[in-house]
Amino acid sequence: MTTSTQPAGVFAPLAAPILAAYPELSAEDIEFAAPPNMDLADVAVRLFVAARKLGTAPAKLAADIAQKIDFGGAVIEAATAGPYLNLRLDRPRFAKAIIGAIHSQGDRFGSKHSGAGQKVLVEHTSINPNASPHVGRARNAMIGDSLVRMLRFEDYEVEVQYYVNDMGRQIALLALVCEDPSRKSFEEMLQLYVEANERALTEPDFAAKGYELLAKMEEGDQATRDHFFAITELCLHGQLMVLARLGVNYDVFVRESKFVKDPRFEPLLDQLREREAVFVDDDERLVVDLQKLGHEPEEGRFFVLMRANGSSLYGYRDLAYTMDKADQAADLNLIVLGEDHKLYLQQLGLILSVAGKTAPEPVYYAYILLREGKMSTRQGKVVLLSEFLDEATKRAGEKVALQCIDLTPSEQQRIAAKVAVAAIRFAILRTSPTKNVIFDWDTSLSFSGDTGPYVQYSCARIASILRKFGELPAETPTDLPLDHDAEWALMLKLSDFPSVVSVAVEQRSATGIAQFALETARHFTHFYHECPVLNAESEAQRTARAALCQATFQTLRNALFLLGIEALDRM
Repeated sequence: MTTSTQPAGVFAPLAAPILAAYPELSAEDIEFAAPPNMDLADVAVRLFVAARKLGTAPAKLAADIAQKIDFGGAVIEAATAGPYLNLRLDRPRFAKAIIGAIHSQGDRFGSKHSGAGQKVLVEHTSINPNASPHVGRARNAMIGDSLVRMLRFEDYEVEVQYYVNDMGRQIALLALVCEDPSRKSFEEMLQLYVEANERALTEPDFAAKGYELLAKMEEGDQATRDHFFAITELCLHGQLMVLARLGVNYDVFVRESKFVKDPRFEPLLDQLREREAVFVDDDERLVVDLQKLGHEPEEGRFFVLMRANGSSLYGYRDLAYTMDKADQAADLNLIVLGEDHKLYLQQLGLILSVAGKTAPEPVYYAYILLREGKMSTRQGKVVLLSEFLDEATKRAGEKVALQCIDLTPSEQQRIAAKVAVAAIRFAILRTSPTKNVIFDWDTSLSFSGDTGPYVQYSCARIASILRKFGELPAETPTDLPLDHDAEWALMLKLSDFPSVVSVAVEQRSATGIAQFALETARHFTHFYHECPVLNAESEAQRTARAALCQATFQTLRNALFLLGIEALDRM
């Protein structure tokens, strides 16, 4: 078994006599962990933190506890192994506590409700309106969406913001070539932009007209603003339709154009002037010299705010938007960004510090790589998310058709779409955001191995057992004769879920939850082979194992939900 620290939770009765004997300690100082193997103990107590607080050696503290403390009937044997206190337990007693907690809490099992009363802003995705989401950008959306799910699971009040880039040169070029967006599809608009961009590269006058339109937009010309809005609204709708296939949704859409000539900017500009940190360069642009604010390297020293004609650049408007978010008084202000934006966010942070404001807390992610390297729009290596999802669904459909021959074609297709999402989201989320992802079709869609479909298949297997078993008692049975090592290992893993969620929220990463789902599925497979459920030796054992199956399904469903994946009852 892998070792993982657990909160007291169902082991609170074991922590209580230790805390009573050592009043200097708190519940967080008593760390329960899975032992390396079942031969040593049923649960181990790590005493490093407690010993440090008490000013003694962990091994000595373990020995003192083993000798002095009476745990009652819950503990059959207490022994030491260096800094660990190894406990042999009355397993059936704890089986009732673990399974009972999962049964009573249901979809909320795993939450410690640590975010109650706290507000969070999360900004993620924000694709340029002239583009269809590609697989690389989808990692931003999936990381952001899972982060939102975890925070809400912990009872934070979360608002998800999508920053709509409706002021760029790309929108101006589209406005020049598209008089009536209502007559165009999203795909047609994407092709129009390609043509307009190529034309701007070879026709200086055409490119100049685009900048003239941007100036009119900033000046508040209503017809231009309406035209830009119609174009970006159509493109945004097309992007959201693709992202919705992955289960990604947003609460608020904040338009970049809202921050043109933002009143908060002039006081900031005055403060920058007081620091002698702004100047007009040779091209008559308004520029911030970040070295005046403490930025040491030459790279990224200069931050351009405005063009010579007085129109603002993206950075100006983004500063205003970031100040707007800071003014919303959230307890947490998070933003998901590609690792190539680290310098940019540092620049924003330095400028904002002059006004006494801070930049959002970043959650950075690395790239998804193709076999030949990083995806690049300019090099033509981008894989569109819509096409990627279509291919994943097609390949999943071939596997589902073989597995689910008793289902109708439409039902097979519905399952295939969910398996495809599981394959993509799991492959991306189980990798640490700071590491690159290389997506492999055969591996990610496999119903065995370290994949989302494998975890879904485990859920489907459990659901099949439960259908054959019939209805379980409404209340957790008092008698749960679960004493086999495979049963205990599975229960111990389930009890670890709240701790896994807490760490995931703290680290702003769903990687640990994906790993937990894999390990739980593996534990269930071992249990399934070692401990017959439907053909158990007694009715009490049969019911107890079915209850453990139900608790496993519930826990896996909760874990998969946080990953944006649906637990399936048929595959």
